[in-house]
Amino acid sequence: MKTRLLTFTALVFLVGALAGCGKSTSTLGPLSGSTGVNAEAQAQVSAAVAANAGFIDEDAFSTSAQADVSVGAGVGLAAIRPLHFWRTITSADRRIETEYGNPDSLGRPTTALVTIRKHLLGNFNIAAGAIDETDTTRTVFHKPLDDRWVRRLALRRVRIDSTGTHQEWRVVGVSGVEVTSKDATTTIQSLRIQAGSVDTTVTNPLELHRMRHMLLVGGTQTMRLTVTTGHNDDVVLLYRHLNRRPFINNGDGTYTAEFVLGDFPGLRHVGVNAFTHATLYDDTAAYDSKAWILGFAVRPGEDHIGEN
Repeated sequence: MKTRLLTFTALVFLVGALAGCGKSTSTLGPLSGSTGVNAEAQAQVSAAVAANAGFIDEDAFSTSAQADVSVGAGVGLAAIRPLHFWRTITSADRRIETEYGNPDSLGRPTTALVTIRKHLLGNFNIAAGAIDETDTTRTVFHKPLDDRWVRRLALRRVRIDSTGTHQEWRVVGVSGVEVTSKDATTTIQSLRIQAGSVDTTVTNPLELHRMRHMLLVGGTQTMRLTVTTGHNDDVVLLYRHLNRRPFINNGDGTYTAEFVLGDFPGLRHVGVNAFTHATLYDDTAAYDSKAWILGFAVRPGEDHIGEN
């Protein structure tokens, strides 16, 4: 089996240089309060982050799209028979934390590590039928939802002319997204991605990767995902934009799903969401969820991991 870990050591220096440097937090607009970082630098970093919205937000997790539950796992031992579920987000508090580092000869920072956090509150809604399938009664259960959403970006101040007089901040690295429910016990240990000649395994969705070395796959290919949770009774869902469907449970703590990539080029997001069995099959159990959302680029005719 050919396996490539998504690790790019070119960012090690960048991340290391940020350790112990000035840090500030903001919900919107320019960052403020960082020792040794002037307002101009903060505004420029904020503008660079805002200009890369596709690498900040994602269209896989934070939607109210409905997902059918057709896994049929352990229905005989279940308190309810879930048919489908959806999330209702009533509050989404976003905070941006920025750490500046690697100052130049004038003491101005040249690197920034941006962590975007969202605190999502709302309801996890389950439409369930009676255990006896001949009974057409339908009931909707609402469980409190409290999710923490995290993504990281790396930025560097670069010269844009030969003299170095003009400089600007650019996003040079990006991570995936990790979403964890409050008091979660669910885990995702790894996600293997196969598409054509691409065969790579992700073990940390928040690891930074160079923008020029994103996961690059060819259009019209079949992408196969294998998730390892370590539990053989989890419910695992595949998220793609507004599409939701279950993974196949292999019975050994792994789950697989396949889908055909469209030939439309550009940035895409794919998400994997694991739930405890009780989240969906027990009306009294708490909502317990872990999700990873990863970005990748599609190029028609391409079939490798390489530079954009």
